[in-house]
Order: sequence, then structure tokens, then C-alpha cells
Amino acid sequence: MMQKIPSSETNVHSRANYNVTIKHLRAFLSLAQHRSFTRAAIALHASQPSLTMTIQQLEDIVGCNLFDRTTRNVLLTPEGEDFLPVAERLIVDFDLALENIRVTASARKGRVGIAVVHSVATRIMPRVLGGLLSAYPGLHVQLRDGNSADVRRRVRQNEVDFGFGSKDEEDTDLEFSPLFHDQMGLLARNDHPLIKSKKALKWADLNGYDFVGLTSDTATGPIIRQISHLPQSVIAPRFEVSTNTTLWALLESGIGITTAPALSIENNRNQTLRFRALNDPIAWRHVYVISRRGRTLTPMAIEILRRVKAEVATIASTHQLIEAITV
Repeated sequence: MMQKIPSSETNVHSRANYNVTIKHLRAFLSLAQHRSFTRAAIALHASQPSLTMTIQQLEDIVGCNLFDRTTRNVLLTPEGEDFLPVAERLIVDFDLALENIRVTASARKGRVGIAVVHSVATRIMPRVLGGLLSAYPGLHVQLRDGNSADVRRRVRQNEVDFGFGSKDEEDTDLEFSPLFHDQMGLLARNDHPLIKSKKALKWADLNGYDFVGLTSDTATGPIIRQISHLPQSVIAPRFEVSTNTTLWALLESGIGITTAPALSIENNRNQTLRFRALNDPIAWRHVYVISRRGRTLTPMAIEILRRVKAEVATIASTHQLIEAITV
């Protein structure tokens, strides 16, 4: 009569036949998220029997159940709950490593992706890229402009090598290195009474004028909300936009006034709009170099960054309202 092998010995033998793979981890995370073999299989573009086999293999390897199966739901066991953050970290590290390889390979071909806020895109990058093109004729640069929230999102999702924008709050995925800060001021048509005024302007002077505000996902919105005793017309603006293109179009048409950082109007050829500093209090917009934590910049990205810092220093040397930050 054949002797039955104890289950513990069977598990040991099974675990020796295969190791945990990325496929096992992705299957585990998908099932933990969807709590259904059917929904998890669809999300993985796999068949349900294949997913079931993968989960069974993983449980065989670790030697315990990671899920409790019921007729209506699939729930993590205590061991599964303990394993969840480990699996998530491993997958994030793996995906980031693959993305870094792709970015590095792309950079070797002279490709660099940069996310930038409007003022940096229009006032700094043209001067920097003009000099780079002659030095590196094979260079390909992808500029993705948007507000600061867009910049942070693109860097966080590895859509670009790095970005220039403002900092909202601490972010475990991102690193922020100070680049410069510039003073906030009034931006309006050149025929507006506040632009023509000879006296120094205060925030209180904006009272009573139609104001065009920027949404909270921009850098300007949070700055304004931190200023105390603002006029009601600024606190509750008649118009609110999320892009500088729309903002400038309204101002040029004579629809309202707004506030903007000094760099946004630096060396501006637009003869319609004018900028004047606002005081009492003085408010600053802070711009950072934003990079993905743990990601190494390529030599070409570092060269572009070096030239951007040099250009910022040049602008700041002749502009009282813009200060470069050297660290």
C-alpha cells in the first residue's frame, strides 16, 4: 500500500519547483484590489483559470493562504494583509527600474523630457534651448507645459525627466530643489488706471476692480490665499481660469486684472499688458527643480539643468523682483 505524503512535505516539494515572479505579485495585487477573480483577471488581461493557478502557486510557495474565498467575495487573510505592502513596494521599485532604463536609453539618443510652468516655458527655455541646438545638433527636447500640479504629476508618473514648478506639499515620490523666487505683482492692460498710477501699489488697491483668478491647482492661487486682508474682489474673483493662455486673452481684451509672478512678464514683447509690483505685504512665488525620488538624471538632462540655472542667475542679476537660489 502506497504511503501518503504529509501535506507539509508536499508544500516543501512544490516550493522547490518554482520561485515567486513579477507575474505572481501582479496577480496578488490585482486580486487584493478587485476582490474578485473575474474582475482581477479582466484587469490583468488574463483568463480566470490562469489567474487562479497563479494565486495557487504563490500560496504554495509561501506555504499559507493569502486569501479567504467565499461565494460572494475574496478577502485577504492576515498573512495576505502583511504581504500586501511588501508586494506593492516590490512592484513600484520594479516598474521604476524599468522606466529608468527606458529613460536612460532614450537620453543616449539625445531625448530629454521636461515639464514646465508657463513663465519658465516662455521666459527661460527659449534662451536655453537656442544655445543647446548649436552645441548638440542631435538633441530632441520634449517640453510639456502646464500649471504646477501638471508638472508634479508628469514627474511623478515618469512622463518626463524632471520639471520646473511650485511645491504644494511634501511628496514622498518627489524631490524639490529650490531654483528661484519672484515677487507677485499686478498684471493688467497698459491703459488700466492702476498701471497708470504713479504711487506704489498695495494689495488693498485692487479693491473694486474685476479680478481674474487662477484655480487652486496653479501656483498663484495658493499664494494669494495665504495673504491676509485681501480685497473681497480678489478673494471671490468674478472670473477664474486654469491656464495662462486664457488669462492673458481676457486681460488683453480689457476683462479684469490679475496678479502674476515677475518672471511671467520678464522681457515680454507684448505691448498690451504691463506688470507692477505689489506691496504690503510682499508675496513671493517659489519655483523648484522637481525630480522623481530615486531617479538619476541623464548627462543631457543635467546639462540642460545647468544652463537653466545659469540663465536664471543672469536674469536675476538685472531684476530686483527675481532672486536666484544657489545651493
